[in-house]
Amino acid sequence: MKFIPDYSLNIISEEDFSQKITEIEVQLEKIKITGSYKAFDGIDIAYECFLSEGSKASVVIVHGLSEFTKKFYEFIYYCLNHGLNVFIYDQRCHGLSGRLTDRIDLLHVDSFQDYVDDLSKFIDDIVLKMTDKPLYLYSHSMGGAVSALYLAKHTDKIKKAVFSAPMFEPVVDSVPSPIARVGVFVGKVFYGSKTKFLLTSEFDPDVQYESAYCSSKARFEHNMKMRRENPNYQSTPMTFGWVYNSLVVYREIFKKGVIDKIETPILLFSAEKDVTVKNAPQYKFAQRCNCCELISVKDATHALLASEAETLTQLMEQTLNFFD
Repeated sequence: MKFIPDYSLNIISEEDFSQKITEIEVQLEKIKITGSYKAFDGIDIAYECFLSEGSKASVVIVHGLSEFTKKFYEFIYYCLNHGLNVFIYDQRCHGLSGRLTDRIDLLHVDSFQDYVDDLSKFIDDIVLKMTDKPLYLYSHSMGGAVSALYLAKHTDKIKKAVFSAPMFEPVVDSVPSPIARVGVFVGKVFYGSKTKFLLTSEFDPDVQYESAYCSSKARFEHNMKMRRENPNYQSTPMTFGWVYNSLVVYREIFKKGVIDKIETPILLFSAEKDVTVKNAPQYKFAQRCNCCELISVKDATHALLASEAETLTQLMEQTLNFFD
């Protein structure tokens, strides 16, 4: 069963969000195609596919840290209504995909290259076998780092890409990044790579909107409701291994010659008031990448797709126009 698009873009208002997102979820549940595949190390990676009638292209979504497929249903709906097929998967240790520790909520990765390999296998073994349409990439935060590394090796497979507040380098409170890298490396060796990082927080079901990194209270509350109701969506604390790899991925992306290999046109959204990832590396990436256009989103915080309707309308219009 395919989605029938009407090619309109009506971003849900704050007041109507609770009702409308429920209707969207019911609609998407009826048409989604679900499955899983084995990653290179045998871990199960869960995915969902949505097909639009008369589609002109396909979008692969690469989510960020602590996110999951269902969080993107509003965005998926807008893409489908624009005549785009959508393919999305839960990254390892997220959502319905397999875990690497004995804790369902603990985020770990041995190397960001593992994320890249998961994305590559998803595109080759699932997406390209279901569609021959031009392929676009949409990624957020951690997914932006993964996508940049992927494009450096497979730029010919992706026609266009959008990076939303990409995590080229995370914000580290009060400590210069080089010192943080050394400290976390020592902790990784001493405590073990898969041990919970001492300074990382557990999932808090009672976290308040005022402390969130988004501007839409309705979208924040809906996300928290999903997370409270499903333990698979509660991945929050990180291991020493994950934290260390998040601090060294910058060097992998900006290693000599890596960005030069990217020929895919990129639209990069930088959130002006981002306190989760650093803005400076995003500007540096855009300057080095000959095919990247950067847009600074005024007054925006990290979770761009959880912005209020006015900002989200601008983001979606720019994204869909870029894909066209």
